[in-house]
Amino acid sequence: MTDNTSAIAGSYAGSGPVIECILDEGAPTYAATSIGQNGMLLKTVTFASQLEEGMVVALSNDTANTYAATEGMPVVEKAVNGESLVIGQIVSTPELKRFPSSTDADADTLAKRLAGKYYRTALVELHVPGRVVKAEIMQDGSNALVPGGATTLNFNITSAYTSGNRGYYFDSASKNGVGCIPMHYVAAGSDGNTASALVLLTGLLYAATGA
Repeated sequence: MTDNTSAIAGSYAGSGPVIECILDEGAPTYAATSIGQNGMLLKTVTFASQLEEGMVVALSNDTANTYAATEGMPVVEKAVNGESLVIGQIVSTPELKRFPSSTDADADTLAKRLAGKYYRTALVELHVPGRVVKAEIMQDGSNALVPGGATTLNFNITSAYTSGNRGYYFDSASKNGVGCIPMHYVAAGSDGNTASALVLLTGLLYAATGA
């Protein structure tokens, strides 16, 4: 695999609206009690599908997400293969609303987590009305990216949610791409090679498993 990416900065944060969102991170699991720096016992919890600052997220379309249940906030989650609801990027450190109950059954569904306020919230910068980001492109050996092409980028969820990765990762593709336009040329290259490009975000993105 050849890495043609660049360390040159290129994202233009602050160009899209920012809104506080609820993070749907799945059911909580309680870790063993540990001792904190102050010497006190510390109770900790992890979520099944944790999100972090810098990660790209999709809009959750679960029926539990009523205006009243969410206190007027949208709910976001990790994107899944084949959906077209990738909506924005987390731009703040997630904050816990309320520590989950010690009973797993009290928070094992989104509806229960919303009712008990057992969730985290964070600021999400939305793509609309046109945010420009530096993205890492997974080349496939067949499809070159041409500036202005509107259907040739799929959001790569495998790369985007790999431990340590943050930001926008795309597969060069022949179809399905929506909501984004490449602003640089990227050659087809060889399958598995990577390159950098600026991408203009215009709306919801199509997510694919990728590599």
